[in-house]
Amino acid sequence: MDYLCLVPEIPLDDKIQASETLEQGGGPAATATYAAAKLGARTMFAGVVGDDSRGQSILEGLAREGVDTSAMKIRLDAASPVAFCWIQESTGKRSIAWSHGSVKPLLPEELNMALVRDSALLLLDGHQTAAAIRAAKLARETGTVVLLDAGTLVDGIDELLALSDIIIASEKFSLRYTGESDPEAGARKLFGNNTRFAAVTAGVRGSYGFDGGKSYFQDIFPVQVVDTTGAGDVFHGAFAYKYVNGGNWRECMRFAAAVSALKCTKFGGRTGIPTLAEVEIFLQENKGK
Repeated sequence: MDYLCLVPEIPLDDKIQASETLEQGGGPAATATYAAAKLGARTMFAGVVGDDSRGQSILEGLAREGVDTSAMKIRLDAASPVAFCWIQESTGKRSIAWSHGSVKPLLPEELNMALVRDSALLLLDGHQTAAAIRAAKLARETGTVVLLDAGTLVDGIDELLALSDIIIASEKFSLRYTGESDPEAGARKLFGNNTRFAAVTAGVRGSYGFDGGKSYFQDIFPVQVVDTTGAGDVFHGAFAYKYVNGGNWRECMRFAAAVSALKCTKFGGRTGIPTLAEVEIFLQENKGK
């Protein structure tokens, strides 16, 4: 659950009045799933929440957008995951402090593996790592595409990377993991033996991809930025949606960049996520980008 404050400046050892506040579901894979659902995909999310009010709000937020939450596990007497976000009004840049809460991670045996076999794509964010690795292994066996949102250096990340068909990493992750400050070089290094496509998202500098033979670059779309919270998460969800609907790598990158840009025009990680019709109009208006 995200608690967001829009502020003139992000204070340090000081107080400041918030211009606007918002409570909204968050989290990398969860927001990506929410975005894919809003675009029209049939989606399900598996994870854990506590039996507190935050957990109930998380479940309700996903369900309102049509995300199937029947695979979610509710831990008794546990606090749900939470993030506190400060967004600077003038730039849309943000600082985030987050916690897993006190919920125990999803266990591999708690995940219904039939869901993996029956899905076109499995999107993982590196959290719930043991369950994620088991699911990715099954996906490999059954032909379900694995897309990894590589944003955090967690234990087991090497195995998750090796099991992923598509890797989309943040620039910070790429730098820490590969040692490459250049996003294109980072994408090339992230591309492994079993990878179909690797990419690095670099904020205002766009995104860089590599398919084993060819490099790709997608610039950002010009919009009035209000809040960048969730931009990367939404990029992953939109990329997944376009891929399962037949998009090639260039089309997937452009589509994801457009959806992510539109998201940034409103306050909150999910508020500005567009419908498919809105994205198509936006892309028509920005031909050549």
